[in-house]
Amino acid sequence: MRSPSAVSSGAAPALAALDGDRLRIVAVAFLIGFGVFVQLDAVANRLSAGSPVSLIEFSLGGLVAATMLVLSTPDPRPPKALGQEGVRLILLLLCWVVFAWTLSRFRAEGLGYLVKLATAVVPALCLITIADRAAHLRALIWAIILAGAFAAAVVLIETRTHTRLFATALAATTADFDGVARSSGGSDQNPTTAAQMLLVSTTLAIGLLFSGERRGRWLLCGIAALGSAGLALMSARSAILGLGAGLALVVFAFRGKSYFPAILFAAVVAGAIGILFAPPTLIARFTAIGDFGQDQTLYRRITYLRIGGDLLRGSPVWGVGPGNFPSYYVQDAYRYMPGRELYPRELHNTYLDTAVEYGLVGFAIFAAIVGHALLAARRGFAGDASSPLARTSFAVAVALAALLVACFFMPHKDMRYLWLLIALAIQCGRLRAAEGPR
Repeated sequence: MRSPSAVSSGAAPALAALDGDRLRIVAVAFLIGFGVFVQLDAVANRLSAGSPVSLIEFSLGGLVAATMLVLSTPDPRPPKALGQEGVRLILLLLCWVVFAWTLSRFRAEGLGYLVKLATAVVPALCLITIADRAAHLRALIWAIILAGAFAAAVVLIETRTHTRLFATALAATTADFDGVARSSGGSDQNPTTAAQMLLVSTTLAIGLLFSGERRGRWLLCGIAALGSAGLALMSARSAILGLGAGLALVVFAFRGKSYFPAILFAAVVAGAIGILFAPPTLIARFTAIGDFGQDQTLYRRITYLRIGGDLLRGSPVWGVGPGNFPSYYVQDAYRYMPGRELYPRELHNTYLDTAVEYGLVGFAIFAAIVGHALLAARRGFAGDASSPLARTSFAVAVALAALLVACFFMPHKDMRYLWLLIALAIQCGRLRAAEGPR
């Protein structure tokens, strides 16, 4: 018969593991709230109006606190998240960004940017730490998909009624093209940024649908159609190009099947029908490419690239500093460039923006993170494509690839959904590796 001390010592690890599981569930709940409110920040602001803490800040604070508690409890399940290559690369990038900030000219502006970057990267690190099961990843993905469905429904209603249901920010309520107001859905961000968040939700739904997901497939089909319609009505060219890239990746994934020609034909027909019934504003935005008289923003975009190239040549190694490009943009040296505005603007190309502000060293680290995430997602659905983890990995890969294409036209190196997708991809590969060979 075992002694009471032996029984208590044997029960202690089990109790600690149980407490750790409960803490993980709490942390994942905060993570889901954060993922939803990032896209529906206007809704969150309405719900928390009058409160000193917004719902996004509450979910972020709860996520960090719960993650710290998880790290403080004994966790017998290997492997430890902090030993992963992806986490090391992310931490290396953060260290380099802080170093580049110390050498920058506009440190006050850079400090505000560092805070914004931290609110994007820290949740990603928390995700890698707490989400140790495929069910955790799937819960977050479904939450983002459903948030996108709600945002798309708001876009349809606002476009039809010419009203604003939730958005109150100036960037969201004043955006238009050729006299036609553009909806931001449930977000207070500008319509293009809101559209790229909806792009993530829509491509996640499309990825899950074509990965072989059976449970909820009709719901996924409806959300994919609703999200695509919402993206068309938001008239964001970058998001539409990202959606096209995501769909092309899905079609490419079936290249080895005997029915691939039928899928390719169906994709071409669907694209033709989409163009035929596309909103006039969206068609006008695409036909305006190259017509500087119709779309004055083209001058600005070329000026962004020219100023960015000039700054990169001046400081190629560590860049001008995080968050410093807008301050250089308004300097007198560039006042005669076509389309340049009098107030600070960001460089609308994530990759050149990274190189300009972080330097070529920082860009190399960022590129390594993105490459590692894509390979991890590929590893997640390689081999056994029937498991829930494999289907999740495929959806994440499609969404991440689509967003990376859209990032060519927007400054998204500190976008929260980008870092969440990177963390999801890394975690998919990590969990696949933990399962062992099949």
